[in-house]
Amino acid sequence: MGSEKELMEAFETIIHEDFPNPQRIGCPGHEALLKLAEESGHVQRTRLLAHIRQCAPCFDELKELRGKARNQSQPHI
Repeated sequence: MGSEKELMEAFETIIHEDFPNPQRIGCPGHEALLKLAEESGHVQRTRLLAHIRQCAPCFDELKELRGKARNQSQPHI
């Protein structure tokens, strides 16, 4: 049985192959992705996630923003 990490890696491969979107057509913008990454507010979540499932650049940006949000929320020793 696959882990969440394996599932995300497989999804990442598929989205980059099937939905590269290099011109970022229809992208919601950095602020909307930042809010989604920080999981603050609703910000038309369903519509945003539908877009991200079909846009590799937004998927990449969200992944990066979520990583940064996780790092900031962890206590620094």
